[in-house]
Amino acid sequence: MKATMFSWGVAVAAIFGLATAAMGSESDQGQQLYMQYCSSCHGKDGKGNGSVSRYLKIKVPDLSVLKKNNKGIYPTHKVMSSMDGSRAVPAHGDPKMPVWGEVFRKEAEEAKYTGLTTLLKEKVIAEYIATLQR
Repeated sequence: MKATMFSWGVAVAAIFGLATAAMGSESDQGQQLYMQYCSSCHGKDGKGNGSVSRYLKIKVPDLSVLKKNNKGIYPTHKVMSSMDGSRAVPAHGDPKMPVWGEVFRKEAEEAKYTGLTTLLKEKVIAEYIATLQR
């Protein structure tokens, strides 16, 4: 039983390692993806001052204070689940049809590991947002 679990753990780690290598430099990739998908609302600095933020009906959250507002711990999982729709964020669309999770899955349709590719995109964006914390 332990050997089987260890084998699965090694396989998952290898897949993540290969996917990470395929994505190139994660921090550069995270910044690029953030600028492409998030900055128009959240702004380059994550403070909610993007070019379209003034036209939205709701106030865009300041992503640079996530760690501060979470007792000093950056909430990676919350950030990722906000992107993929597993955590409801009204501005991101109906959780039944999440804006970015749906887009990421569609873009990765041809990838060998669609789910893993989508998860990796969310991960590198979330890690980039972590660098914006004050």
